[in-house]
Amino acid sequence: MKKILLLFGLTFCLIQLQAQEVACVPDSTFADSAQVVSPLPLDPNTGEGGLAAFPACIGEPFELVFTLRIGDSATVNGFDVDLFRAEIATTGAIEGLPEGVNYFCNPPDCIFPDTTLGCIVLRGTPTAGNTPGENNLVISASAILDVLGTFNTTIPGPLFAGEYNLTINEMGGCESVSTNDFLATHIALANIPNPVIDRTMIEVSSEISGDFQFQVFDVAGKLLHHQNIQLTNGYNAFEYDASDLGSGMYIYAIGNETGAIAEKMIVGGR
Repeated sequence: MKKILLLFGLTFCLIQLQAQEVACVPDSTFADSAQVVSPLPLDPNTGEGGLAAFPACIGEPFELVFTLRIGDSATVNGFDVDLFRAEIATTGAIEGLPEGVNYFCNPPDCIFPDTTLGCIVLRGTPTAGNTPGENNLVISASAILDVLGTFNTTIPGPLFAGEYNLTINEMGGCESVSTNDFLATHIALANIPNPVIDRTMIEVSSEISGDFQFQVFDVAGKLLHHQNIQLTNGYNAFEYDASDLGSGMYIYAIGNETGAIAEKMIVGGR
């Protein structure tokens, strides 16, 4: 009977696993950074930051990932207060999105607990109803703070000076597709076995070579493991020890400074 229940439980987990999609993968290089969001808004004084490197084209697939690093405190009106979480609404929180483009979060509920990495991805195909030019993007967010309660702000805004100007070009005006799409086309990722009891083999079939990062996150976006790896053209494999992880679903990713691809891993059966 126990074996039957265990099999049922693992099967249910796999169904749940297949039903969920990983919207985006945060950039783990910001885990120890003081920077809250990447890319930063455009600084009009220095010219740094902004979205100039990420144009959208009418009729062509578009994707842009914002990484969020949520700390355990926030500075409001010159005072440091404990931060419990940050969040945005799952719909309607980003002003200025091109027609045909939506946003999604990791975690899926767009609630980012303290001391975690999260991300927001803009994804879609701008339609012919868009006018070529620049769209000014503004993200409405809330910080849940100790004592002060909910503090509403915007990015860009009082705490994040600058602008997010998204360039929309005519069809054919973008030279490259998103890095995540490129990686997904050239890298296939799997772990065997899945579900995992203690150890699993990460198998990577790659058409490109170079230095990459292997990352493991919980479903709240907290970075649990990070290591540098090198991929060669063809079949690559390395072992991951998941014995310290509790039962449940996790996200693992392989990427570099320009993007990442992710898959889901179930830990259970102990």
